[in-house]
Amino acid sequence: MLGVIWISDNDRPELVVLALIAYLAVLAATLNIRKTREMSHRLAWVNIAVCALIPIAIQSQLDPSHLGDYATWYVLGVGTILATTAVRGRRAEAWIGLAILIIEIAIWGGVASLASTGLPGVLSLMVTGHAVSLGVSRAVKNAQELNRKAALTAIETASIEAAGQVRSNLLEKTLRTALPALNLIAALGGNLDADQKREALLMEAGLRDEIRGESLLNDEVRLAIKEARTRGVEVLVLDEGGLQDLPSQQVDDLLARVARSIKLVESGRLTIRSPKGEDWKITVVAVRPGAPAPDIWLKLS
Repeated sequence: MLGVIWISDNDRPELVVLALIAYLAVLAATLNIRKTREMSHRLAWVNIAVCALIPIAIQSQLDPSHLGDYATWYVLGVGTILATTAVRGRRAEAWIGLAILIIEIAIWGGVASLASTGLPGVLSLMVTGHAVSLGVSRAVKNAQELNRKAALTAIETASIEAAGQVRSNLLEKTLRTALPALNLIAALGGNLDADQKREALLMEAGLRDEIRGESLLNDEVRLAIKEARTRGVEVLVLDEGGLQDLPSQQVDDLLARVARSIKLVESGRLTIRSPKGEDWKITVVAVRPGAPAPDIWLKLS
């Protein structure tokens, strides 16, 4: 509005009209916040260019005697655009624009004119815009961090619930397997013959396998382990997470190799592990007391 009122004080009013049109266009683009608060780099540099050209266009035909009156409306207008640019996250570009404006005014009206053209008000706007931008950036960053922590908490909660469900299912399965034998032991009052005691011990060992090494077990491996124990082999099965996220076909192939390895062990101690974080997926180690080296030492992958 001030630019329109003071057009007549300019030697070339058409330049003022062009400056007003450019100012309004850039101001509209600057205030047009769509998907994100942060202004694009392209628009920020367009703002700097327009804010540099507007003073040149007006001052080129405006007498410096107008210092201090509303004919220098463009100073506050340019300052408004630059402050908004700062608010929208382009603080460095906004300060560059302000430096250009100060130089242009100093060249036109002299250094002494800087205090009488509205620059103190522009500087106040810039400081406020800069502070608002920093505050919003921190708020956005804090919100993103809270969202990240909330997502991690949700994932952790889901993992705990899933692990609890797995343990519950495993316990239910184990109890179903052991219940007939337990009922028999209870019915006999614990008075088992040699074969029944052997079967009870095998069942107990099998239950430990299910609890400690479920992912390392399928029907073929279970049978091979039971037969190895029948031969007097001490078998330890430890699932440490090495088979997680593997395709089912790869797991089946690995377990088939494990079963074949178990059948080769006649005595001693056999350990089957699925270590996590190693290049291999399963280790199979068979040792005998007094033997100088393991009978079997496999790293399957």
